[in-house]
Amino acid sequence: VGPEGVRVATGEGAVLLVTVQPEGKRPMPAADWARGHGVAPGVRLGGG
Repeated sequence: VGPEGVRVATGEGAVLLVTVQPEGKRPMPAADWARGHGVAPGVRLGGG
């Protein structure tokens, strides 16, 4: 999580999330969303 967004590791590299849109809400900066949800480096997103 940084000022530019949220970098998410994938099987072949990484994706930088700049904007996210939570269900039923307006788009927002990904970094703001991550800070509001306690997302920290090393956290695994999703289930499974």
